[in-house]
Amino acid sequence: MTNTHEDLILDPDGIPILTNLVREDGIPDSAEPEQPPRDKEVSVDELAALLLNSDIFAQQLDEIAAELTRSVREQIELALRPVLEEAISLALDDSNTASCEAVKKQLKVTLPGLLARTLQD
Repeated sequence: MTNTHEDLILDPDGIPILTNLVREDGIPDSAEPEQPPRDKEVSVDELAALLLNSDIFAQQLDEIAAELTRSVREQIELALRPVLEEAISLALDDSNTASCEAVKKQLKVTLPGLLARTLQD
């Protein structure tokens, strides 16, 4: 077999290495999608518009926003948890609060019926 293409790059075993691959759709892999012509200067506004209209860019922004939202929520929960736990404890420990009185009143009303049903079962 003779080599009619002198410019082929060969591996150590003499097998040609493909350097300009073509996909099934006929577009070479090296083709760059949706880029403005190189001879035209692209303004910052045009570049921003291209990025904002890109589906991949929008997807990345959505992922960043979702992760940022989760992170902020977790930080707020961690910061507020001790304060809320202390406030709830203080409110329930104080026997003069309205919530404590409401719980006592409800227990006085329902406890006899609960005890009677428990003893019957």
